[in-house]
Amino acid sequence: MASVNVYDLNYTDAFVLGIKSYANFKGRASRSEYWRFMAGMMMIQGTLEVVAILCKGVGLYNFESIIDTITLLVTLFFVLPNIAITTRRMHDIGRSGWTQLISFIPIIGFFIFLTYELKRGDEGENGYGERTAYIPITASVSESTGLEETPSRKQDWIMGITIFILQSIVFGDTIGDILWYGINANGYI
Repeated sequence: MASVNVYDLNYTDAFVLGIKSYANFKGRASRSEYWRFMAGMMMIQGTLEVVAILCKGVGLYNFESIIDTITLLVTLFFVLPNIAITTRRMHDIGRSGWTQLISFIPIIGFFIFLTYELKRGDEGENGYGERTAYIPITASVSESTGLEETPSRKQDWIMGITIFILQSIVFGDTIGDILWYGINANGYI
């Protein structure tokens, strides 16, 4: 990746930058950088979880256990980069990184924090640094920098729908397991 500080990154570049900046709690991260990193993280975790569900469905319980262990390790790997990029995202709207603790308030905390995550970054410089609005990477900029072109709105929607489907499958399987154990365990869990 060339100098990425001024460009609107695609999913891969935003994800790689988020991983490389795993311990960077200073500066700012734009909405696109933040959400594209989150999309990459959710795609990896969701895909692993769906593979585990498929293994369980075909009776490959040993493979399901292995995939579940890999999913746990991948999730643990993402904890620090996730906290770091979320801190930088909060800095982008002029809030402390500690603001992300609001999400631990049951139910309402999720919605309050989501509004912060979706909020447009502060114009110009704030107490955490320069603005992080990026220049979209066009075909000509892509040739000169080696970076991939900025995703279109259509690509963003496709990614969002894909993640929604993956997470819905995982959520549905979890609810199904809870109901199955509740009905068939006769009170012994």
